[in-house]
Amino acid sequence: MILAGDVGGTKARLALYRIAQDKLVRECTATFAVREHGSLEEVATAFVARQQARVAQACIGVPGPVVQGRSRAVNLPWQLDEQSLKQVLGIDGVRLVNDLFATAASIPLLTADDLITLNPGEAPGPEATYAVLAPGTGLGQGFYSSRAGVLPSEGGHADFAPTSEIEIELLRFLRARLRRVSYERVLSGPGLVNIYEFLRETGRAAEPPELRERLQRDDPAAVIATAGQANEFPICAQALDLFAAILGAQAGNLVLLLLATGGVYLGGGVSMKIADKLRDGTVVKSYLNKGRLSDLVQKTPLHIIRDDHAALLGAASLARNL
Repeated sequence: MILAGDVGGTKARLALYRIAQDKLVRECTATFAVREHGSLEEVATAFVARQQARVAQACIGVPGPVVQGRSRAVNLPWQLDEQSLKQVLGIDGVRLVNDLFATAASIPLLTADDLITLNPGEAPGPEATYAVLAPGTGLGQGFYSSRAGVLPSEGGHADFAPTSEIEIELLRFLRARLRRVSYERVLSGPGLVNIYEFLRETGRAAEPPELRERLQRDDPAAVIATAGQANEFPICAQALDLFAAILGAQAGNLVLLLLATGGVYLGGGVSMKIADKLRDGTVVKSYLNKGRLSDLVQKTPLHIIRDDHAALLGAASLARNL
């Protein structure tokens, strides 16, 4: 059996895969709350023991850079170490990779049913490069090249570049709070909350008492996303508009950055939750706004990854090749 993992800032998902007719088949999946467990080793050994599985290879996607088999993620309280995981699992075939590295590895295995297409573009060539942009607890980026394989990236921590007057004001607002503003500060669950607070604190939109109570009671990012898609409160709708515009601009940037003309794939926990908003044209308009190179971006497909197991599938694919 193959053990695959997708670890985020709030939850860790583990799955067991078997190979049937040269395809990876997911047997079972379990989710663990990160804050309720002391380490990746703890949840991995518990999961494998519960399933009474004999694991031959393992690959875990984690939310941060992996250097010499180790990772200390910004949004995760665990220390991550390949050697430690090898010891507790009792196998040599273990690999830690960035979570977007794992998602990017799934791209060749995804089908049309796994995707929602926002911009159809043109069919990619045989040696195309593909990009993944995934807003969640943080912001992940990754690339897949038909020639070179998976390319890691920490581009979510690159400097935020505004493209409109209101985005310039957003940058100024966040710089006063944070000094340095990366894309992750605006394109993530916490980033959506930052955008909302910018609109509220600068008087661009009012916060009704009912909404304030809901934000205090429930997860703020989820409240803003849900209310924004339903046009329930103008401030939430405006926050989601701004989020979608910035997301589209950065997706277009990825096309230009590595000539990722095979397509850009929007993943992460946020993209599917706001899929209705992403379908309304806001993100595509911003995606295509690349001046003299707009035609190049227009020919490049833009998708939402519908299947939230893509990172697990990619991790399993990487483990299979160990």
